[in-house]
Amino acid sequence: MGNNQEDIGDHSSKNSFGKALEEWWASDACKGLQEANKKAKQRAVGKYFMLSEEDKLDMVQAICYIMCTSEREGCSHRGLQDDLGIYPSGFWIDNLMDVHNALWSFYHDKKEKRELQQDVDTLQEMFPI
Repeated sequence: MGNNQEDIGDHSSKNSFGKALEEWWASDACKGLQEANKKAKQRAVGKYFMLSEEDKLDMVQAICYIMCTSEREGCSHRGLQDDLGIYPSGFWIDNLMDVHNALWSFYHDKKEKRELQQDVDTLQEMFPI
């Protein structure tokens, strides 16, 4: 491999991928998608608040149980969607990835602490002080 400009490519022109992204974000199609997403969230929240208190409690209980059980088992984002019965359309739900990452981190850290304590206990049994 040589060190001439041909080997590493020409970097003097603007990144075409970056330019394409800028054009997409400024496009009417992108703005339409953002508006449709906003309306979908408003529709979903409206449906939720139309439920009776008993139905709201049932829905929140079910979602919390399903999500926490799945995350405790170490599921992926796709696995969480599958467990919720919304795969593949669940990829479009705002903040689902944020919730997945937060719960995954919480349960992963808890598991690591538990496993570390088990290792410490085992070592203390093997080598009593």
